[in-house]
Amino acid sequence: MRSRYSAFVKHEIDYIVQTTALGQQQALDVKAISDWSKANQWLSLEVVQAQEKLDKNHAQVEFKAHFHDGQQAQIHHEVSHFVQHDGVWYFLDPTTDQPITMKQPCICGSAKKFKQCCAQFL
Repeated sequence: MRSRYSAFVKHEIDYIVQTTALGQQQALDVKAISDWSKANQWLSLEVVQAQEKLDKNHAQVEFKAHFHDGQQAQIHHEVSHFVQHDGVWYFLDPTTDQPITMKQPCICGSAKKFKQCCAQFL
């Protein structure tokens, strides 16, 4: 989570894309991510809680990203889910607008069906 926050601060949008679940990367609105990153002054990251072992490959992080939008201070409060695939952690983005069926291969790249892997975390 901290590395993704740092990427928003530094406007390193390629890193944001690369650390999103493999099957979701093409569905990201890269321009919107970039615009949001650049439109704000990022102040701090507060990790509220982290559960590193929801199961064998999934984790959860609750955080608050403090930023200034040019008019006033704001807080983006979120509970995010991550999946580990081939030793790398990826963000499961609940905002992508892509059709996902329960029987398709999981978006994380595992050999499992979506319903048996990441479905419960999106």
